[in-house]
Amino acid sequence: MKNGGSSGSNSSGNVVVLPQVDSRGRLSKAARGSAGKDGDANKDIQDNPSIRQMARMERETEGDDYMGRALAKQIAKDAAFTNDLDYIDDNSERLARQQKEKTSEQHRQAAIRDHRLMESALDHCSLCFREKEQRDGSKELSPPDHPVVSLGNKVYLALPNCEPMNDGHCIIAPIEHISGSSLKCDDDMWDEITNFMKCLMRMFASQNKGVVFLETVMTTAPSRAQHCSIECIPMPAEKAAEAPAYFKEGLLAADEEWSQHRKIIDTKRKAQAAAPRGDDVRDQDSNHARAREAIRKGGFRNTMTAKMPYFHVWFDPSGGMGHVIENADRFKPWFGREVVAGILDLPPSVYRKPRRLKETRSQRLDRAGDWKKQFGWEKYDWTRMLE
Repeated sequence: MKNGGSSGSNSSGNVVVLPQVDSRGRLSKAARGSAGKDGDANKDIQDNPSIRQMARMERETEGDDYMGRALAKQIAKDAAFTNDLDYIDDNSERLARQQKEKTSEQHRQAAIRDHRLMESALDHCSLCFREKEQRDGSKELSPPDHPVVSLGNKVYLALPNCEPMNDGHCIIAPIEHISGSSLKCDDDMWDEITNFMKCLMRMFASQNKGVVFLETVMTTAPSRAQHCSIECIPMPAEKAAEAPAYFKEGLLAADEEWSQHRKIIDTKRKAQAAAPRGDDVRDQDSNHARAREAIRKGGFRNTMTAKMPYFHVWFDPSGGMGHVIENADRFKPWFGREVVAGILDLPPSVYRKPRRLKETRSQRLDRAGDWKKQFGWEKYDWTRMLE
């Protein structure tokens, strides 16, 4: 451990200090040192874990499906296994037996592998802000490969780096590299995302246009998932009124014919129940019923999950329609843009494989400035209050 992290060496011999957290933002096993001097205690926990210890292990390995993989390994080693409830009940203790804890060296190698995958993903991300070292040794923060329109504290508004579907096509993305789902964003990020949505809706409404916001998450693996982003595509108001029917028809025909989840998940936020006054909603024992009533019902963040690939379309900030992607081979990454193209009668070249724009930094600045003037963005830009 060095400077709070594990150190590893790359091919050129330079020492790299690994971060204490992994690509999912959790404290890594190498940093915890779980297999060090506490190895005997951990072995006892694994042999006979309590409910509290099992819950802690589940939280620490959230998104990694640790329990499921452990069960799958036990089943794979059982040559006589049959998918029968009687057999599973008779052998439940043996099947539930967990694997031995990895050694500290195995944790270190896993942390190095995770770090290299994440560094590679960051190097190839077009939506990330990067620090570039200057000749004098100072570091300068360079903007992403997209024309940046407005910059908030944690989220920014930009234009696509490829041919847009129409003149108003833009992207909302967090400044920090959040891989995959926007559900991983914290409350402050979501406040800024909602602010951009509301401002864009007001701006396009003044021009008698509606807006749809699209998010497609094809994988939940941090090393393969793209930078979290939400596309904003305006359209005439009469077309926007028909958009829910188009997306409903498209989602019913998308993905597997027989699926485990509902084809369409309604994410519209329902009326929020008033919080009880004079009571502590955190006291789940004495005030459980009232605490449940105080929880907001519905809404995108309370309905969808970041643990599974999904597609979601907003018709306004209160929600829209969601769909869990069960078979990524059958679901098209450009599904949302294809539906919009059908509404606007656009050719396939616009949504399927749009041409990448090769622009210099000055050209990107000019395109962002022209977009602001064309739609009068300065009048609606909430980030001006930050100045």
